[in-house]
Amino acid sequence: VALYFGLKPKPGETAVTTGHLFMLWFEFCADFKARWKRENKSISKQLKEAQQSVKRITGEKKVETRKINANSLKERLRQKE
Repeated sequence: VALYFGLKPKPGETAVTTGHLFMLWFEFCADFKARWKRENKSISKQLKEAQQSVKRITGEKKVETRKINANSLKERLRQKE
């Protein structure tokens, strides 16, 4: 495994020890986990802001609807389709 990742032994040692390999792996995993949490918080914050802006925009535009008269020309044309 050490050859695959290109690890070199510490100065004064002849081979890469498993302790050294797993120490590097643990540090990488801890850094990755911290970065992952930061990115997730950032993305969720952006998503909440986007949802709030959509709510604000749609809340400002109130569309008024009314019933269509059943005998109107538009309704008769829709029924023919």
